[in-house]
Amino acid sequence: MGNVMAAADAQRMIALVMQSPLAHHKRLERVELEPGLTAFRCPETGGHWIPAENYWRWRSTLPATAVVVESPAAETVPVSEYDGAVKLCPESGTVMMRYRVGHGQSFRVERSHTGGIWLDGGEWEALCGGHLHNSIHLIFTAPWQKAVRQQEMDAVHLAQLRERLGDELLEKLQVLRQELAEHPQRSAALAFLNAQA
Repeated sequence: MGNVMAAADAQRMIALVMQSPLAHHKRLERVELEPGLTAFRCPETGGHWIPAENYWRWRSTLPATAVVVESPAAETVPVSEYDGAVKLCPESGTVMMRYRVGHGQSFRVERSHTGGIWLDGGEWEALCGGHLHNSIHLIFTAPWQKAVRQQEMDAVHLAQLRERLGDELLEKLQVLRQELAEHPQRSAALAFLNAQA
């Protein structure tokens, strides 16, 4: 019980000196994002600072489950006016690194060298909606970022094809592609399509 009280007192002391990395740099207010997950909220922008130790302590209480990533509708995804702003870590004062979320989300989250995480206003809710909130740490990994870049390249390629071929032909080709994926005579069909007409 004494350790819990000491940790809570330490958190209150940290909150007294931590300022928002955005807008007028107001003092951060202590909040509970989920049961057992203490964060600090910017009263002006609605952004959240999640100290690393708080995240990992909360994460350790969750059941071990596979990560389920869902892509919410594009109109529900917030993009903060501060998404492109350089943000300083509330704990260390150093510049935080930005990481694309991907998986239907168009915003980026920031991470400090301390391991703490900054989320602009509305981003926590978007992560919860996509079931990413309990696996934020994966966003900062090389495989995750590689997958995000691949998704972006695939989207650009598809847009270029749509522009060149038109919606109707592209849709027909996508259906045909799916049909041929498992067809036993796939190579014969592709040879036929590639033959001069």
